Amino acid sequence: MHDIYQLPCTDCGAPTTTKRPKPRRCDPCAKAEALDYSRWHYRTFRDEMLEYHRNHYRKNRERILAKRAARRASVNNGNGTTSSFNRNGQFCGSAGSSIDRAFNFNKR
Repeated sequence: MHDIYQLPCTDCGAPTTTKRPKPRRCDPCAKAEALDYSRWHYRTFRDEMLEYHRNHYRKNRERILAKRAARRASVNNGNGTTSSFNRNGQFCGSAGSSIDRAFNFNKR
């Protein structure tokens, strides 16, 4: 049904199998270009990303530190329950909340 062609890679000339009747790049050449692009992209925008994160931390320092402290405290808050926070750092409840205890009490 589908013919398989053996054509040279457009970059290095190595024989490459393809289902289309026109040459294409072999996998190593395509992967090398992708790696080069990702390195270039990182190098190009690295300083901007670092500056953005520095400014973000500077502006939100108090909130970030409070969130870290709350998370550390919530790992074990004394009664064996663990609290959970959503992605915005807001408290969502704890694993052993009163609703859970009431539900478990009714099952007994």
